[in-house]
Order: sequence, then structure tokens, then C-alpha cells
Amino acid sequence: MNSHNTGSLITSTVNNPERRTAIKQLAAFCGLALSANSLSLMADSFLMPLDKSRSKNSFLNKSQLALVRELGEIIIPTTETPGAIAAGVHDFISHQAAYCFSADEQQMLQAGLEKIASSANKLYGKDFLLCESAQQIELLTHMEQSKAGFTEDDRQFFKQLKALVVFGYYTSEIGATQELAYFPIPGGYKGSVKFATIGKAWALN
Repeated sequence: MNSHNTGSLITSTVNNPERRTAIKQLAAFCGLALSANSLSLMADSFLMPLDKSRSKNSFLNKSQLALVRELGEIIIPTTETPGAIAAGVHDFISHQAAYCFSADEQQMLQAGLEKIASSANKLYGKDFLLCESAQQIELLTHMEQSKAGFTEDDRQFFKQLKALVVFGYYTSEIGATQELAYFPIPGGYKGSVKFATIGKAWALN
């Protein structure tokens, strides 16, 4: 799984076809609508031997990265568990856009972020990051519903952004171990366990 700034749960030194397929299936489950080539590159970015120089690749500029950071936290906020910011989802999205996205997918991401920024200034007279929480939610609700100047393309962008945030979050160490139940395999060996302490036998595929 991706490391973001929190460590890795999948060994990235082995190009395992089964893991590669699992990453692509997880991306599809999260709702990512990317080209087949982009999905393949994304899967490879989790599994291929690490190129340290590649970790510095960033598609978003400073202001765009700050906007994605805020949007990610709105989508997956900090509660009793860490949210999208703590999981480094904004950096993940910027890196994946640089390394994996096609030119059209990159353009869609930039255009969608620009639409949010310009709409905030139009509706509230200030930058999205300076808007009150209720205003931010209202704007994104309009976008999700294709209302108040937002189009169907804008709605599709926001759907894709949410999928990216969810995918990035749940493939991070924080998302996988603190938000989800995580049992590392192999676990510790116990050679003799009373059946009463288990209650049921384990199913096998």
C-alpha cells in the first residue's frame, strides 16, 4: 500500500502480479475512473522497486496542493481517528497525478480545482480556504448536485476527487491500521490453542 508520509504496508521491492491486480481492483472499488494505462501505472507505483528521486515528483503547485489538502480533510475529517491530512492524501494525489495520470486526467484535475477556487470567489467573495466551513460544504454540495453554476463535468470531477481521497487514505498506513482493522500476516505462531478460545474454525477459500 502507498507510503504517503506514514510508511508502507506492501513490500515494494517485488513486482507481484497478484498484488498489482489487487491494487487495481481496490481502485475500481473506490470509484476511480482512470484510463487502463493510468490504473496500471498507479498499481506499478505501489509495487515496483522504489526510485527515491520519484518521490519528489509533484504535479500540483503550492496553492493547488493547499486546496486539495483542505478538500481531503472535508471528505475524510479527523475524528477519533486521523483524517486525510494526517495520512498525507494531498501529497499522494499530487504524486500520482504527476506519475500516473494521462494529460487529459491531469487537465481534468486542474480544471476542477480551478472551478472550485473561482466559484468560491464568485459566491462568497473570498478564497475557498478562507470560507467558513458551512460555505465550503454548501459549495461542494452544489458541485455534487450540478447546481449554482456547476456542470455535469464538475460533478464528475468531484466524484473522482472523492474516489482519489478514499483510495489514498485507505492505502496509507494510517487508513489501513487505524481506521480499518488490520491483522498482519503472518502473525505470531501458537502451536497449541484450545478450541474453546476460538469458538469457530477458520474458513478456507
